[in-house]
Amino acid sequence: MDRQQHIKLALTEDQYKKDITTKILQLDKKCKAIIKAKESFHIYGLKWFSDVFKSVNKSTKIKLKVKDGDLVRKNKIIGEIYGANHALLNSERVALNYLQTMSGTYDKCIRFRKKISNKKIQLLHTRKTIPLYRLPLSEACNAAGCAPHRYDLSSSILIKENHLKLASKPLDLITKAIKKDKIVVVEAKTLKFAKTVSNLKISRILLDNFTPAMIKSFISSNPKGKIDISGSINLSNINKFAIKGVHYISIGDLTKNIESKDLSMLIV
Repeated sequence: MDRQQHIKLALTEDQYKKDITTKILQLDKKCKAIIKAKESFHIYGLKWFSDVFKSVNKSTKIKLKVKDGDLVRKNKIIGEIYGANHALLNSERVALNYLQTMSGTYDKCIRFRKKISNKKIQLLHTRKTIPLYRLPLSEACNAAGCAPHRYDLSSSILIKENHLKLASKPLDLITKAIKKDKIVVVEAKTLKFAKTVSNLKISRILLDNFTPAMIKSFISSNPKGKIDISGSINLSNINKFAIKGVHYISIGDLTKNIESKDLSMLIV
């Protein structure tokens, strides 16, 4: 699914062609609206925002006063929209939904990247997304420098606790995965298993819910391959895990706990 297909589905969900309230209004082809930030944040998603208006009516004109990635301050006028009043009202909610949600995700990624003390560690976002909203959220994370742990189930092999429980011989399962010539990530829940797996030719090992002390102990064993850590990592504790020798930190919070930004569209 691409951006245009995603927007089409969102507009269909909102039944923009059956807006019974807007239909009461007399059509006015010369209408202007402003988009205003009601709080300060890093903005992202302006292409999606603009494309919603264009999808509803190609004649709509969008004049943006900021660009993706900018820090906008409270009460900043982000842009002006010109077009038919019906088109603007039909587009409003879907356009703002994309912009406020993507901005919230992008802004959180920026805050995590600024907070982490070890800048050599790559922050990753996960598949913990609202159903059907992965495309815009993942784009926002990528733009902010937080790559995907894996975008979907076909992107790489991730052998987790449940896979290992279902395998009669866990190490044989991992060996089989390695032969697939794909990125192979293996989750470890214990220090003992992590040390065992580190001797295999996997792409990286995922230390899930390890304490900082456990991570340091594992690193001191000089493991092969790259180290990824995850598990309840947030802005308050991230630097406890930003340990020398860690290559990746996977953070579900980036896409799971969305803090949408406050924006409004006002007809002027």
